[in-house]
Amino acid sequence: MFLEIISKATASKTCLFVFLLTLTFHLNFSQNSKNEENLINSYNKYFNTPREVAYAHLNKSVYIKGETLAFSVYIFEKSGKKPSQLTTNLYCSITDDSGKVIKNKMLLATDGLATGSFFVDSLFTSGNYTFKAYTNWMKNFDEQNFYIQNIKVIDPEIESNIVPKVISSNLDAQFLPEGGHLLVDVKNTVGVVIKDSLGFGVPFIEVQILNSKNESIITFNTNQFGIGKFIFTPNVDEIYKAVIDFEGSQQIFDIGLVETRGITLSLNELNNKVILSFVTNKNTLKLIQGKTYKLTIHNGNDIKVSEVIFTNNEEILKFINFDNLYPGINIFTLLDEQNVPLLERLFFKYEGVNLLETGTISYKKDQDSIVISLPIKDIDINQINHFSVSILPEETKSYNPHHNIISYIYLQPYVRGFVENAQYYFTDVTRKKKYDLDNLLLAQGWSSYSWNTIFNNPPNINFTFENGISFKANVNAAKTDKFILFPISNNGLEMFNVNDTIKTFEKNGLYPIDGEALKFSEVRKNNLAKKPGLYLQFSPSKIPDLEKYTKILPLKESVFFNPNTSQRLLETSWTDFEQLDEIVINVNKEKERIEKLKNSSWGQVDVFDDRKRNMYIDFASYIRTQGFTVSQFNGELQIFSNRGGQRIQPTIYIDDRLLFDNDELSYYQMDFVDYIIVDKSGHGEGLRGSGGVIKIYTDYKIGLKNNSYGSVFQDIEIPLTFTSPTKFYAPKYSFYQSTFYKEYGVIEWLPNMSIDENGNISFKISNQSGSNIKLFIEGTANNGSFISEAKTVIFN
Repeated sequence: MFLEIISKATASKTCLFVFLLTLTFHLNFSQNSKNEENLINSYNKYFNTPREVAYAHLNKSVYIKGETLAFSVYIFEKSGKKPSQLTTNLYCSITDDSGKVIKNKMLLATDGLATGSFFVDSLFTSGNYTFKAYTNWMKNFDEQNFYIQNIKVIDPEIESNIVPKVISSNLDAQFLPEGGHLLVDVKNTVGVVIKDSLGFGVPFIEVQILNSKNESIITFNTNQFGIGKFIFTPNVDEIYKAVIDFEGSQQIFDIGLVETRGITLSLNELNNKVILSFVTNKNTLKLIQGKTYKLTIHNGNDIKVSEVIFTNNEEILKFINFDNLYPGINIFTLLDEQNVPLLERLFFKYEGVNLLETGTISYKKDQDSIVISLPIKDIDINQINHFSVSILPEETKSYNPHHNIISYIYLQPYVRGFVENAQYYFTDVTRKKKYDLDNLLLAQGWSSYSWNTIFNNPPNINFTFENGISFKANVNAAKTDKFILFPISNNGLEMFNVNDTIKTFEKNGLYPIDGEALKFSEVRKNNLAKKPGLYLQFSPSKIPDLEKYTKILPLKESVFFNPNTSQRLLETSWTDFEQLDEIVINVNKEKERIEKLKNSSWGQVDVFDDRKRNMYIDFASYIRTQGFTVSQFNGELQIFSNRGGQRIQPTIYIDDRLLFDNDELSYYQMDFVDYIIVDKSGHGEGLRGSGGVIKIYTDYKIGLKNNSYGSVFQDIEIPLTFTSPTKFYAPKYSFYQSTFYKEYGVIEWLPNMSIDENGNISFKISNQSGSNIKLFIEGTANNGSFISEAKTVIFN
C-alpha cells in the first residue's frame, strides 16, 4: 500500500481504528492527466542521465609541513550506490583560501577507486586549504556530486602556536517553516538553525518566541548543532520575533512573514509509517476545494505520484508505509494543478542502507612491528571490495572531517547546504540520532534539486565521461600509409593506416603515466622505418577547472599547536635528498637473456635473429619444422600434433594471450617474432595441453630496420598524464613520546585494502611509540554496502 487518505475526523479516532482503516485502502495513484504526464516526462528526462558522486578518505585533516596528504577516492553510481565503472579519469586539487590552485593531478580510477597523495612541501604555509576530487562528467550537473573538504596546514618554523579565530558575537538565526510556508490560524512546525560567524551551529542555546506584546509564548533550546524546532499557531494580527541571549548581548530576529492563505505540511513517523499532514485554513479551503494536487516522492532517480484533493476538510492525512519509501533520502513535494511546487520536505529512511561492521580486532607483535587482523562481517569476496585505513595515535587531534563515506554518498548530494559533522548521524545510529537527522532535514527546507530546473532546464551534456587520453594525429607529407605506436606502461603496440583521402588517425583509451611519451615510427616498404612528422592533438590536454563552488565549513575543533621544543619535529623534510652512485654493469645482455629464458621455460626456446626470420616465409612454414602437421589455405590455419595415431590441436599463445582461433596466425609474418617456446609435453595446461603448447613472443622494434639517417622514432610529449600511486611512508619524528606526536603524528596509511579469504583485513605496522593506536576505516563492498568506523587498539 503506497498512500492512504484520511480526513481530520477520522484521524481523531483511536490509533487501532486508524490502522485497521488504512488497511482497507489501495494504492492511490492519480490518473494520467496531461500535467502529470508532463511532470513524469520532465522528471525522467532530467534524471535519465546517470550521475557519479565522489567521496575521498583523507589520512588526516590537519597536516604538519613536511608530511604527506594521502587519500583514497571512491566513485559511485549516484542512483545505485555501486562503484562506478564509467569514468577512469579522476582529478584532485588543493586550493588555498583565495581559490588559487596549489597542486593538482590526474589519477587513474579502477573499479570506482583511485588512490594518491600530495606532499605538503614548500608551496604550503600555515593556513586553511581545500581538497577537491571530481570527474569531468560531474560538471554537467547543478547538484554537488564532487567531493570537497577543508584541511589545515601548520608550518612549525613560522609559528609555534596557532590561535583560533575570534568568533564574532553576531549570530545568524534562520526560521524555516516545515514545508516552506508559515500559515495563519493553523498549527505550524518551524525549524530553527542558530549559527555563529564561522558558520557552526551554536549548541544548547535558549531561544524565546515573543508576540507583539513582548510576551514569551514559547521557549526551547537548540541541540548540539544549533538546530531546534517549535510548534505554534500564528494569528494574523500578530508579529512574532525570537530573542536570544548570547555572549552578554540580547539579539532579536524576525520569525518571518506569516501568510494568510496557503497550505502547510508536517511529517511524523509512527509504526513504520510516515504520516504527512496537509493543512489549510478556512479562507484557503474555499479557493482550493475540489482541486487536484499532486504529491511526489522521489530520490533523484525514481519517482512516485499520488493525488491530494481537499474536499470539505481543512486537513488531509497521508499514511505511507516504509516499504514504499526509498532507502536513504526521500523528497516529498506537493505541486498544484499547473505543476508549480508549493511545499517540500526531506525524510531519511535508514532501513535499506547497508552498513557493514567490523568484529574483534586481533594483533600479534613481531619484533619491531605489529600484525593486525581486522574482520569485517558478511563480505562477498567475489564482488568488488575496497577499504582504506588511516592509523594514528590514540590521542590524535588531527582527524576530524565533517563527513564519512555514508553521509557524503547518502546525504550531502541531496541538500543545499553543507552539513556540520554529518558523520554523527551515521555512526552508532540510535533513535536520538535519527531524530536529530530529521530535525536537520526539516530545517534544510528544499532539496538540492530545483523543480524549475527539472521542468525547464534538463542537463546539457557539455562534458563527457573520460576513459583515458585520446589523440588525433595529422600526417604531414608521409610516403607511407602505415604508422606504429609503440607500447607504454598501460597500452600495447598499435598500428594505424591512412590513405590518400584520409590523412589522419585517432586513438582513444590511452593511459600514460607521468614521465611517459608516445613513440611513433612510419613503416615503408621492406619494413624500413623512418621518423615520421606527426602533429597530435590531445584530449584532455589539461586538468579541467571545477567552476562550481560550494561553501564548506572549516574544521570544527580549534587547533592549539605548541610543540614546546626548539628542535625539529620531523627528522626529514622535502629538502633532503640522497644521491645514489651510478652502477654500470657490462655484460653480454643478449646471451644472458637467452640463458635466462631457457632456464625458466618448459620445452624448447627458439630465439630469432634477422637470419632466422628470413629463413621462413611465415609462421606455418616455421612450425612445420617443429614436427607439427600444418594446413594453411584461404585464410584458415590448422595445426595438429600426432599423439598415438590421434591428431590433437596444440594450445597457442601470443604474448601470453590465449588464441581461441588459429586463423589469426594464417600467413603470419615472422618479422617481429622475438622468440618461440614449443613444449610438446603441455606442462601446466592440463587437458588443454594434451596437444602441446606453443608460445609466441614478439617485439615490434626488432622488425624495423634503421635507415642510417638518425632515429626512426618520433617522441611526442603528452600534455596530461596519470600520476601513479606511490607507497606511503610515515615521516620520522624526532620524539615519539611527545604530546606533539600523540596529537599530530602519523603511524600508517593503507589506501587500498581488500578482504582476504578469511574475511579479514590484515596488515603490518611499525609502532615506534608502543602506545595504543586508532584506526579510521572507510570502504565499500557487496555492490552497495558501506563501512565507516573508528576503532581503538589497546596493546597489553
